[in-house]
Amino acid sequence: MDSSQRVIYARSPLRIDFVGMTDYVPACQQFGGSIVNATINKYLYATIRPRRDSKIILHAPDHGDLRIEIASPAHLDPHGQLGLAQEILQRFELSTGLELTTYSQMPAGAGLGSSSTLATCIVAALDALTGHRLSAYEMAELARDCEAAALDTTYGWQDQYSPVTGGGVKYMRYWPADSGRGIQVDRLALSAGVIAHLEKSLVVAFSGISRPAKSILDAVATGFQQRDAAVIAALKAMSECAEQIRLCLLSGDLSPLGGLLNEVWDSHKHLHPNVTNERIEQLYQIAMEAGALGGRVCGAGGGGTMIFWSAPDKDYAVKEAVRAADATIFDCSIDQQGLLLW
Repeated sequence: MDSSQRVIYARSPLRIDFVGMTDYVPACQQFGGSIVNATINKYLYATIRPRRDSKIILHAPDHGDLRIEIASPAHLDPHGQLGLAQEILQRFELSTGLELTTYSQMPAGAGLGSSSTLATCIVAALDALTGHRLSAYEMAELARDCEAAALDTTYGWQDQYSPVTGGGVKYMRYWPADSGRGIQVDRLALSAGVIAHLEKSLVVAFSGISRPAKSILDAVATGFQQRDAAVIAALKAMSECAEQIRLCLLSGDLSPLGGLLNEVWDSHKHLHPNVTNERIEQLYQIAMEAGALGGRVCGAGGGGTMIFWSAPDKDYAVKEAVRAADATIFDCSIDQQGLLLW
């Protein structure tokens, strides 16, 4: 087969975060920010099929089977439909037209980093197609830059760095600017038994509410810029919890994890009132009564996906109780591969 006609497939895992929201870049540059997350076996896919003409076709089966035809690379418009994909395509020198198909296995607004995962997935696929040979960090930074341009968002970095740096459970830290150390990504060396314990005891549930991420992220950014003491204290407290969770996981003794997730959730709710609502509090209470020891909302909050840490052998009861409350349970395992291309 002509190499110019290769079909490129990319699969990128979504993530759950034990600690998130601490990756707001200006705050990280000032006093640092730490994350703990895990890639899971729920994926976003991108397929690139080169064409023999100059036409660009964007296909999103999970957006009402949306299909956009663009006459040539010169006509790409980041402000049009599927603007993020169009912005990324503009950044590569394309010698031919192509068809780009993308879709996510998870619902929109699930709070699992889908927009940023989509960006890195497309960047990686185009990198493979064009032979640019970007490093993992370069792909993450290009995805961040494209999101800022197309979506007018500059909040964080964890969801761009997470898939391209491999799978598993990670501790990620953005060191303060004056340290000169940049972003650190450590895959935690957890035993098979610890991984199995995590997979058994974690209950992952979609609340049924597509979360209003951007409004919450913008509000947190405004709070930081206005030097809101509660926002700054919450971000620092959540980063401290990330360090404690890292040590908990590495020790192999996961008994403190429920309490630590509760600490993270308590701090998270201090970032903005819209982080929680009646539905989220209802599901949290139901899970706790059924045997959860702690939990929180993934991503920005306001809806999306919740995770709960179950007491020993209470995971089934927690799942059934939350399911009975009309939440969707996702049976998840930890993805060990990260971004995959073929």
